Amino acid sequence: MENNKFKIKKVRMYISSFLFCFIIVFTSCQINNSNFQLIGKTMGTTYSIKVIDFDSHIISPNQLQLKIDSVLLSINEQMSTYISDSEISIFNRPSTKSIIPSKEFLSVLQFSEALANSTSGLFDITVGPLIQLWGFSNYNDEWLPPSEVEINQLLNHIGTNTWGLVEGELQKNNPHIQIDVNAVAKGLGVDAVSSLITSFGFSNFMVEIGGEVYCSGKNDKNISWQIGIELPEFESRSLSKIANISDRAMATSGDYRNYFSYNGKTYSHIMNPKLGRPIEHSLASAEVISSTCMKADGIATALLVMGSNDALSFIESNSGVECLLIERVENGNFKTFMSSGFGEFLLE
Repeated sequence: MENNKFKIKKVRMYISSFLFCFIIVFTSCQINNSNFQLIGKTMGTTYSIKVIDFDSHIISPNQLQLKIDSVLLSINEQMSTYISDSEISIFNRPSTKSIIPSKEFLSVLQFSEALANSTSGLFDITVGPLIQLWGFSNYNDEWLPPSEVEINQLLNHIGTNTWGLVEGELQKNNPHIQIDVNAVAKGLGVDAVSSLITSFGFSNFMVEIGGEVYCSGKNDKNISWQIGIELPEFESRSLSKIANISDRAMATSGDYRNYFSYNGKTYSHIMNPKLGRPIEHSLASAEVISSTCMKADGIATALLVMGSNDALSFIESNSGVECLLIERVENGNFKTFMSSGFGEFLLE
């Protein structure tokens, strides 16, 4: 039956005319006058980087891309669950009790721990097994929703109290836990690449990895970078608004990025770690603007778990972050909410 089929959808943030909006399956460099764009693959997705006025700098585009790829490879070797000997994979082995994480991995863990605490555990890097239980890792036509018994059994090994950092050492408090930092890894990658580009003296550039973006200075038209905000539609793609971004990061979390339908009901990959279930409220998308992309990335995920009211309250009580929330309402329509400072970033 058609209802038993999985419908997996991926979405990306639309970047305005100076970004490719299609998926690039190779690594390359494109030079136009005094600007260049680097495109490639990382973290199971693509990256696109545009740098303005490179001709006055000492590094060539090709040399810069080699350094960028090296930075991203290092992050993958620390935090990819698809690499069997990565630091995170070693930690996830049943026999491992603790590891000493590398600098970048440690920064992700420290941020994740702080965000988990500030969201009362709604941001949780141990939800990976729940995502697998609900079929998002091994989807097939024979899938059925997990039972309450299966969910409750797994919840015994989910939660921020199952792991901890002690003097820079990552320790297990529960031998059965699995951690996954995908919710912030792309954001960290954007920040790391941005720092690298800045170190070579560039001040006008944009870095995008899998839809998460940091914009520095001005674009090639000498105005703020313009980033499209997409409506969270399952079957089509259209822009809701355009944000003007300079020296800021913007990240998106949405229930339409990865989902499936079963017996007429749609299930999102965004999990509520307290309930052990996909979110079911009407909030469909969260856009977050912040000083760093890792922060924006993680908070966007947390907001989507919270729902609109709690999400807005959270943002208003935290300085340096703004959000735009889109709810899915009746008849395929949408309703938009913004934090008090988000409007200043919107293109009139």
